[in-house]
Amino acid sequence: MKYLSLAFSALLLGGCAFGVVDHSRDHGNAETLAACFVTLKPAFLYEARCADLDAGGFGDSTFCTGIQGFDPAPYQVDHHTYHYDYPKSWEAYLEARRAWDETLFKPLLFEKQRSMIAPVDVGTTLSMTGLYEYPRGETGRVLIVKAVLTSGEFQGTEVELPSRGGFSDAGPVWVPQRTYRPAEGIELSSEFLAPCERQPEMGGGQ
Repeated sequence: MKYLSLAFSALLLGGCAFGVVDHSRDHGNAETLAACFVTLKPAFLYEARCADLDAGGFGDSTFCTGIQGFDPAPYQVDHHTYHYDYPKSWEAYLEARRAWDETLFKPLLFEKQRSMIAPVDVGTTLSMTGLYEYPRGETGRVLIVKAVLTSGEFQGTEVELPSRGGFSDAGPVWVPQRTYRPAEGIELSSEFLAPCERQPEMGGGQ
């Protein structure tokens, strides 16, 4: 027991974050959690690897429903432009479903192959339901954002928004900020989400 205590103390002294901090009920976040957001481009639900909120301690991943966008915009690193290897649409995904699944969702040892679940239409609304500081070892605590779809076929489905410090698979982040900054609110990607009152007009009878 003495050695376990010493090892535990060493981890804490070494800078490893410990424990999940739930900010969902913080008074200053009431307006954020009440806000409505709308999707700006075609997206999909998928079998995701997410933060396990029940893990405690140093945290762990679990499976949940994730959300991601089709045909994400290129990104830049050190003045070089890179393109995500993602399907352009749900139809393009279905044409080579197995190949896309194996490319996008790399399974861990003894883990089943994960897959996309269904498409999410442009204009689907969602609201944030949970804001957490989650332990990621020596990285410290990172921001994890849970949300629920509030319209469309999958209304009521809870998802974890892809974040810079989260467990989601490689791909664009919907929550660019890595850490929780209560004085600055929650930064969301303008490529995928906008406040409902700023929703662009949808043509073609949508």
